[in-house]
Amino acid sequence: MPASPQHVLFLFIDGIGLGPNRPSNPMAQLGAHWARLAQHPGWTVQTPIVDTPTHVFHPVDATLAIEGLPQSGTGQASLFSGINCAQRAGRHYGPFPHSSSKPVLAAHNLFQRVQPGLSPGDCAFANAYPPVFFKKRARRNRWTVTTLCSRQAGVRLRSTDDVRHNRALPADLVGHAWHKHLDIAIPQRSAAHAGRVLYRIMQQHRLTLFEYYETDKAGHGRSELSISTILHRLDALLGSFIDACSLDTDLLLICSDHGNLEAPNQKPHTRHPVPLVAYGCGAHAFRSATSITDVTPALCTLLGGSLSSHQPTPQ
Repeated sequence: MPASPQHVLFLFIDGIGLGPNRPSNPMAQLGAHWARLAQHPGWTVQTPIVDTPTHVFHPVDATLAIEGLPQSGTGQASLFSGINCAQRAGRHYGPFPHSSSKPVLAAHNLFQRVQPGLSPGDCAFANAYPPVFFKKRARRNRWTVTTLCSRQAGVRLRSTDDVRHNRALPADLVGHAWHKHLDIAIPQRSAAHAGRVLYRIMQQHRLTLFEYYETDKAGHGRSELSISTILHRLDALLGSFIDACSLDTDLLLICSDHGNLEAPNQKPHTRHPVPLVAYGCGAHAFRSATSITDVTPALCTLLGGSLSSHQPTPQ
């Protein structure tokens, strides 16, 4: 059995698939640090598989044997529970969790599944949310998959003060959006600095989750950032994070919920496979994953978790 890492970062990058290797695919030619994680300059369906004890890169299925285009609600619920939530719903559904997914997440989300083998406070969700987010959610009680998983498992949702004290990152990584659109004074940092902050957050916990969704917004043509800017920011973040990682104790895990960004000429999602990257201690545990439903079970096994049916009361 692979060694168990002391610290895991699960970097969930929304809406990136492994499409054809063609000029129209912005992921066919990426920056140096993306290339380090694939041992190849592009992330496409033609990218060779990487399979070593400390480095895995290969495609996994996101269609879940259901017709139609994968969606975030059932895709993320399946990724973060290991249970085919699209099959339970009878269709792909999103962007929020389907009603049939909520009890699955309450009992089997990744935080719930690994917590039996960890100490209190060992799980963290490193995204920060501004005050307006909490006001809207309190009014509508409608949560995304990741925030719902956190609430159901008692994992704290982080806010403005956490960004100021380097305990969380805003969704755009660098802080410009909060300053520009919300007039919130938070540190303006480079993406490389954000990678170092994320590494320090990871070092304080056993399992840290971070969600980046500008990729999906850009694929839909709804981001004010260009695709090249988004990919460049992620490249800088990945570079500083990887440079800090110890292959003996740390694990970087990357996966997505469906394809999108790789086909910018079409606005809907795609049925392309999505990339699975495991880099560092315990990476070999993910070598046999073939679907997004295989990721959380492999992580659970690596961290000594279980399929506990414990269902705490949401916060």
